[in-house]
Amino acid sequence: MATWKKVVVSGSAISALQNDANYLVDGQAGAELTGSFTGSFKGDGSGLTGVVGSNTNALTNGAGIQTFSYDGLVNGVTVDVDVTALDGNGLSTSGNELVVQAEDTTIAVGGSGIKVVEANLSGIPNSALTNDSVTLGTTEVDLGTTATTLAGLTLTGVTATGTFSGSFSGTTDLPDLVSGNGLSGGPYDGSTTATFAVSASGTTLDVGVNGIKVASAGITATQIATSVAGAGLAGGAGTALSVNVDDSSIEIATDTLRVKAAGITDAMLAGSITNAKLVNDSVTLGTTEVDLGTTAASIVGLTSLEATSITGSFKGDGSEITGIASTLSTAGESGTGTVALKTQTLSILAGEGINTVASGQGITVSGEDASSSNKGIASFSDSNFSVTAGDVTFANDISITQDLVVGRNLTVVGTASFQNVEDLDVKDRFIRMASGSNAQGDGGIAVQQTGPTDAEAFGWDSGVARWGVTGSFDASQNVMVPDAFMASVIEGAANDPTAVVAKYTKKGNLFVAANQDIYIYS
Repeated sequence: MATWKKVVVSGSAISALQNDANYLVDGQAGAELTGSFTGSFKGDGSGLTGVVGSNTNALTNGAGIQTFSYDGLVNGVTVDVDVTALDGNGLSTSGNELVVQAEDTTIAVGGSGIKVVEANLSGIPNSALTNDSVTLGTTEVDLGTTATTLAGLTLTGVTATGTFSGSFSGTTDLPDLVSGNGLSGGPYDGSTTATFAVSASGTTLDVGVNGIKVASAGITATQIATSVAGAGLAGGAGTALSVNVDDSSIEIATDTLRVKAAGITDAMLAGSITNAKLVNDSVTLGTTEVDLGTTAASIVGLTSLEATSITGSFKGDGSEITGIASTLSTAGESGTGTVALKTQTLSILAGEGINTVASGQGITVSGEDASSSNKGIASFSDSNFSVTAGDVTFANDISITQDLVVGRNLTVVGTASFQNVEDLDVKDRFIRMASGSNAQGDGGIAVQQTGPTDAEAFGWDSGVARWGVTGSFDASQNVMVPDAFMASVIEGAANDPTAVVAKYTKKGNLFVAANQDIYIYS
């Protein structure tokens, strides 16, 4: 039975050869190999650890930008401005649009643009009229006032009563004047002076030194006939005269006839009042005069405009516009910047392999053709390469005549052959064999001799859990039967070899105790 047997060396005690110290114990199967490895690897590398991949940085949207997307191809950069950042006094947002806000009572926004709302006309003062008076003869009478005397009138074809002054023109052959009812004296034929006197009752009429006059308080309602009260009047025949009013448009207040407040309505106006009848028949916005009833397509000379929202295009450099964001912050893959929106232009610059073209409201980002001195877009010949859904694969065997540097994992599905006479340098500290395996099995390194089926092999025999060597090995096989095995040296923390891990209890392995005693498993 194989056990740990002490190796007697110079200085060993004879008692050490006895089994009373229990040096000889039953062996245990299994072995374990630790350390570092160099060389080449086969498989997909999925089991490799400690490999750091590259990071991919993405473009992101900055302040004031609603959406910012870049697909890395030739479709360009898409930028949507957050219109809510442009919402100021008189402006509001509707979807992705800026609109003008109006109160709808004096200013309204319609399909034809901004306009003044037609308001109800009432209580128009004389000062608002072009003509606020009439002139009779040489006497001007203002609207709303009463004239008791008129000067400068010439009467033709009318019968007048009363007293007159001035020259008299008419027939030259007047009949004789004789005294009629109410008169005494005369007659008068024009040849001599005659005197007529008025006979007055003294109650209603009286004759004074200055002529006939109405006696004080002589005319009463009794003397006035009802027929005197024409349209709009009432009274007479003993009833005092009065003015009839509708008390809706005209009223009598404190014994005064006047237009009632808000009494004139739209229905009372003749309508179609022409601009010529108005003192002011236009409005001037800025330096643009707009006649009433006309439409102004543009307004020039405005220094300021207050509105809830404004739609349409703007001219100028925008330096006087307030209430909107004035600065746009930008951020790239590295670095940041700012753009003064009122005075500066946002530029999307080209780089190596990238071209940018601005036209109208768009910026086109395209790739340049690659060259030996410039990164860019490269095409692949379909005779050597196959491109499907963006993936590029080799269509045929590839021969590389220069150095090849692989920055990520290299997976070789077939056989990897190294034919160069130079040494193979592997910077990794460990080489993982059979990395594609998920079950126990043999593996190792084979050095070809006379042909593919003749190799000297160093490998792991999973059946006995031990490293071994063999000759005349066919590397295409998955099983290795060693001709000899590698011996392992176990350094003990104590002096008892029975505490050795079972897989190291294999024939030929050595145990060196803490006290420097040496044991061999046999």
